[in-house]
Amino acid sequence: MEEVADFVGFNASYFSTLFKKESGKNFLEYLSEVRMNRAKELLKQTNFTVANICSQVGYSDLKHFTQSFKKATGLKPNEFRKLYS
Repeated sequence: MEEVADFVGFNASYFSTLFKKESGKNFLEYLSEVRMNRAKELLKQTNFTVANICSQVGYSDLKHFTQSFKKATGLKPNEFRKLYS
C-alpha cells in the first residue's frame, strides 16, 4: 500500500482512508481479491503449477496462498482447477 500511495503522491494513511471510502474495502482486501481472481483465471486457462501461479500473483509462501485461496473460494487450488478447467 505504501508503494501505491507514494506512486500517486499521497500519504499512506490518507490513501488508506480515501481508498476505503471510495471502494468500500480496505486496500489489502482489494489486493487479495485481485490476486485471487487472477489465480482463478490462471488455474482455468493454463497448466502452470500451483507454485508458479502462487508466485505470479504475488505470494511468496505456497501454504499461505493455498489457505488464502481456500478461504476465498471454498476450494483448494487443485480442486478449483479440476472443477473449472
